[in-house]
Amino acid sequence: MTLRANMELLKESFPKLWQKFSELEVTLDKNLVGLVTNKEGHTTLQIEKTYIHDKKNPLQEGTAFIEQFENINNHSDILFYGIGLGYHIKAFVEHYPDKPFSIYEPIPEVFHHFLCHTDLKRFPLHLVKYFDLENKPDDPDRFFSNMVKRIRSSILIIDLPAYRSIFPQKRQAFFSSFENHLRERCTSLATYSTFQKRWTINSIKNFIQVLNSPNILLAKKDFFKNTPALLVASGPSLEAEIENLKKIRDNGLAYIFTVGTALNALVKCGIYPHAACTYDPSDENQIVCKEVLEKGLKSIPLIFGSTVGYETLEKYPGPKMHMLINQDTLAAFYLQPQSGERLAFISDAASIAVITLQLLHKLGFNPIILVGQNLAYLDGKNYMSGSTYPLHEANQTELKSAVLVKDVYGNEVYSSNSYLRMRLQIENYLSGLPDTNVINTTKNGAHIEGTRFQILEEVIKDYLPNRVVEDDWQLPLNCSYNLEYLITQNQIMKNACANVTQLLDKCKLDLDNIAALASSGDLINIEQSYDKFNFSMENLRTNQFFATFITPMSRVELELLLLAIPEISRDRDPIRKAQMMEKEFRPYLTVCEQDINTIIPLFQELNNTILEYEKVYKIRKKAARTKILMLDCDGILTDGAIYYSASGEEMKKFNYKDCAGIILLRKKGIQALLINQEANPVIKHAALKSGIDTISSREKNGIATTVLEKYALNYEEVACIINDLSDLKLLKQVGLSFAVGDSSPELQQEVDYVLATDGGQGAIYEIAELLTKDKYN
Repeated sequence: MTLRANMELLKESFPKLWQKFSELEVTLDKNLVGLVTNKEGHTTLQIEKTYIHDKKNPLQEGTAFIEQFENINNHSDILFYGIGLGYHIKAFVEHYPDKPFSIYEPIPEVFHHFLCHTDLKRFPLHLVKYFDLENKPDDPDRFFSNMVKRIRSSILIIDLPAYRSIFPQKRQAFFSSFENHLRERCTSLATYSTFQKRWTINSIKNFIQVLNSPNILLAKKDFFKNTPALLVASGPSLEAEIENLKKIRDNGLAYIFTVGTALNALVKCGIYPHAACTYDPSDENQIVCKEVLEKGLKSIPLIFGSTVGYETLEKYPGPKMHMLINQDTLAAFYLQPQSGERLAFISDAASIAVITLQLLHKLGFNPIILVGQNLAYLDGKNYMSGSTYPLHEANQTELKSAVLVKDVYGNEVYSSNSYLRMRLQIENYLSGLPDTNVINTTKNGAHIEGTRFQILEEVIKDYLPNRVVEDDWQLPLNCSYNLEYLITQNQIMKNACANVTQLLDKCKLDLDNIAALASSGDLINIEQSYDKFNFSMENLRTNQFFATFITPMSRVELELLLLAIPEISRDRDPIRKAQMMEKEFRPYLTVCEQDINTIIPLFQELNNTILEYEKVYKIRKKAARTKILMLDCDGILTDGAIYYSASGEEMKKFNYKDCAGIILLRKKGIQALLINQEANPVIKHAALKSGIDTISSREKNGIATTVLEKYALNYEEVACIINDLSDLKLLKQVGLSFAVGDSSPELQQEVDYVLATDGGQGAIYEIAELLTKDKYN
């Protein structure tokens, strides 16, 4: 009867555990665990010759066992490894009646006895956070992958002493899994803590670079399908492959993509890769392009992750393409592909090699050939000479903490914990690519599961027989995104930004109110104060500005806060609850306030950038129908000054850039028409030299009508640029109007667009660029 009743309770409280046990109950080894009852009627469990609890007095033993742990209250989380018949857990609850805990039982047969001989109605199930049962070898990993993320500050694992001798291998596997997951959790928190603010700041500062460059996953979709690519890292084995790489590059046998500082190594050897990939959010990431900067190279495209350190992009001289990183919440809100398809993101990872591997796979490259991907030390080195500055060799401390792993030949080689994490991420990603041939050519490197080792000389012979590279593969460099969508989203964000400070202040005020009411004894108002605070926090959380910019910047603080909320919710004492809320929420709100103050000036810069895009976008929409650009000469093609020769002949100075602009406009189908009201021979000669027609009229303001009639156009098909406020009527008769940068403020107020260029300095070239280029600078 006890088992059936307990199963019903288990199903209600822990349905997944109930399901697991129900499925394996019929497979239990009934002879593995025996039940022993002493003279006093106390029961214990016996496995072979070992008792899980004390045979004489298991209750007393359980109490003594728990009392040896003096620092239980210092730990946020408690985990019992082994439940037995629960004596030690009952003792724990007697000493710590409000302390939640978790349970993991490695032996299903023991759990069966627990259910048969313990009344769950009297067991503190309300305090149990996680309850799991081991059935498969990978169960500890699955358990810890969820549980470790929910440890608030520290955890104490209380394991039954008997299990140490009865199940040493199971116990060792369990604690190894725990240590691995805890190490990964600490690394993850450290990474988030280090970069959570940089990710957002970089996304804002890089946004202009994202808009001005193609998204390679959109621009080159299916372009590289089944084409070979080399992913070249800067491991020490790279040095032995320089001649092979030269052969591949010179003959176009495969596309070469460098990761990290491998760019420096190859450039020093005279090998210019087809593209360099970078994503590190730190300002130190600039080191990856040191050789390119020093040599002033402008031919190597940089494929950058959208959250990369903005300093790298500000200095890089060559063409750029981008890939969106999933840490970029800004792009997720603002951007929509012109094609209407969903945005594709690259998942953030511990290494640029993992990032680039994802990129190459998404682009359709096959095979993908790894070069210099050691993930291990080689003669004490972990980088090829010349790839880093200063030259880095593993120091004695690093080598002492090194671990042995299998290399590509099946021997052992020294590696590091960071290399292990990178390798595991690569292997995890490769496990989902059964149809992609990934070849590891790294001599003396660590073995990477999911790859096949083959030396590069043989790979060239077997897989790279012919030229496959197209020299202009990176063209065209068009904007990939829907600008109308961008403009709409920016308006939503501006509205949210205007409200965010007020919403935060309301949360702080409501938190003050909770503290003030806590000792009043007015339970109705106290409960209402909780509801008001929760409502205010929800309004803040769902504010678009807060969700896009601030939440990602304080994700570690938010995660720790969320872990504290269940404990706060359980506490019914209003004073203690108010103290807990102050302790947990106030620091979080303070951090958010600091982040808001940091981001608002950056957002204002971003908003100004998008407004410039909006202005250009609207101009281009108007210009789509333009057939003729009418322009004045003085102050437009010239600087407005009159020069005289030695003989007293009147002269005007023209800029060659305007000739280039007129040619660009002509290619776009726009004819330039020079206004020559007084039939000035100098202007007529300038027009002849520039290859444009002139038009004259007694009344300048009537020229628009003359043009419309002569060329059978309507006003929307005519644009105009003048430099005289008295010609304002003419501007009102055309579809698109411009003014030069040094025109009067009054005139600039009346035109559609004010150029950055002054008169005589190439204003027509700027107009041509504005109307013909897809990229905005």
